[in-house]
Amino acid sequence: MECPSCQYENPDAHRFCGGCGAALPVICPACGFATDTGNRFCGGCGNDLSDTTPSPEPPEREATPRSTGERRQATVLFSDLSGYTAMNEKLDPEQVEGIMSRVKTEAVRIVEEEGGIVSQFVGDEVLALFGIPTAHEDDPRRAVQAAFKLHELVRGISPAVEERIGGPLRLHTGINTGLVVTSTRDIRDGTIGVTGDTVNAAARLVSRADADEIILGTPTRRQVAPFFDLEELEPVSVKGKGRPMVPYRVLGISGVTTRFEAAEARGFTPYTGRERELSQLKRCLDSAVKGEGQFVTLMGEAGLGKSRLFHEFRLQIDRDAVTVLQGRCQSFGQGTPYLPFTNSLRRGLNLQDEDTPGQLHAKAVSNLRAIDPALEEYIPVYLHLLSIPTSEHPLPDHLSGEKLRKASQDALAALLLANARFKPMVLMLEDWHWADEASDTALRHLLELIDPHPLLVMVNYRPEYESGWGGANRHLHITMPPLSANHSEIVAKSVLGAHSLPEGLGELVHQRTGGNPFFIEEMCLDLLEEGTVLVKDGQAALTRAPEKLDLPATVQAVIRSRLDRLNEEHREVLRLASVIGREFDHVPLSRTHHTLTGNEDSTAPLLKNLVSQNLIQQVRVLPEPVYQFKHVLTQVVVYETMLLERRRELHG
Repeated sequence: MECPSCQYENPDAHRFCGGCGAALPVICPACGFATDTGNRFCGGCGNDLSDTTPSPEPPEREATPRSTGERRQATVLFSDLSGYTAMNEKLDPEQVEGIMSRVKTEAVRIVEEEGGIVSQFVGDEVLALFGIPTAHEDDPRRAVQAAFKLHELVRGISPAVEERIGGPLRLHTGINTGLVVTSTRDIRDGTIGVTGDTVNAAARLVSRADADEIILGTPTRRQVAPFFDLEELEPVSVKGKGRPMVPYRVLGISGVTTRFEAAEARGFTPYTGRERELSQLKRCLDSAVKGEGQFVTLMGEAGLGKSRLFHEFRLQIDRDAVTVLQGRCQSFGQGTPYLPFTNSLRRGLNLQDEDTPGQLHAKAVSNLRAIDPALEEYIPVYLHLLSIPTSEHPLPDHLSGEKLRKASQDALAALLLANARFKPMVLMLEDWHWADEASDTALRHLLELIDPHPLLVMVNYRPEYESGWGGANRHLHITMPPLSANHSEIVAKSVLGAHSLPEGLGELVHQRTGGNPFFIEEMCLDLLEEGTVLVKDGQAALTRAPEKLDLPATVQAVIRSRLDRLNEEHREVLRLASVIGREFDHVPLSRTHHTLTGNEDSTAPLLKNLVSQNLIQQVRVLPEPVYQFKHVLTQVVVYETMLLERRRELHG
């Protein structure tokens, strides 16, 4: 029986919920109708329930593990197999089992490659979760990518059985994003259960999808729209919902690959508040052009505008006088060696996705020779790095393992320095916190060589990346600050399309987002989409109290993905701190931690680590240490992740 208060699944014989302790409805033994506790007679048949009505006091509940459940934003994927019934009718059960075993094995691999988990298989249905137990900033996108691969898998299996079963095998998929409550259903193997409207809506969407279709709910559509071509469908009713849900059919991949490209396609907001940083970059470029190699690192939280700063600086560069190469690391590309370098190499050699292998080979070889004939000896290495098949330039037999790694680093450095000798160069490497180990080593090798060359190397990354740049020469480090209240309001006005804002809205948005440009944009887009802000003749007006502004799912995802990289000890300390408030004293935190864990005070080193990771900061030393969440949004996300019962316990 599902508890109406917390959705915890209880055995029908239980009178009190094992999740929240609430009294459960009484099941009439005569007709099976569920009647609220306290009613003597069944609401279905009128049967006297006196003997089955539970006593008013619930029994003591057994203690449960601390972290068996959470409230989380997650993306739920349901895939159902069309043709499964025909397969069972026409094929031997052993053959059916063999096909389904292959589907299940490959489904687990595909989902896990995209950062999700397969929660369960039920017959011909797959339930996968993204954002549980570890969140990524782009979980909805990962879910859609996984769905494409799952559908491709089944299309590949289908031809072998189509004639025997009289039709094709195809998947149809429903995907929805929103709040779910997680629970560990089986402590022994860690099986995760999820409940909530998000799951029910995903199940409704898969029933709406035709064979080989992927259908999204509205919350998912908002987060993946830039990356996929979508088609709006007729609204569908969902049980328990007053308003119908608008589903969207996925038509294909749009070609947009990054959040920055999505913002560019949508139209940038005015660039404001970064004049100082731009002037610093300009001075470094002037020095590099004179033959004094420069290295610039730009560190900042997600959404603060690191890519936008690189973009605006790139616009100021005279491209006739300076070559600009760009490389970008990807969250799902950390297993691909030299990815940002090969990206920039492909651009520099003018290699196109539509080129045939023969065209790629011819272009790469001729362009490399044109840059500098001395690069000839490295051509086999370049072709290997670019995964271009070749019989003319095979890798020498002795190049393998450590020797190949060293040759790859030398080849990349030689190419970049040869380009710089021909014309001053700027190398922009983005999102270095996702760099693979080989790329990180290659960059450090390059930095040892750039001093006498007209080369400016620029790298941006988030605070969690442990750089250790240490002794790099001519190194300028810039820490990206948040926007001021005035600049935040300029961005908000641009997104809302308003000349003026209601009294206090600009300041509230600034406080709520901490001056993070991406957070500001996402919050304002949410305000428009939900109808919280209406704009008429350039004047924005609120339709509800401004203090009730919600945190967009996209913003929560950025913060939660960072929190999920912490170990459980650090997350528990943050949970306790979030209950105390944005500012919290060490003494009550320590006492609470000791009471709950029984451990002697071990919070001091944990707090020190959280300070070093820029999640909290110490604001007072005497008479007792006092700390503060560096960003109010971090406190909000940590607090809202906890189950309601857990919050009540900690407040107590």
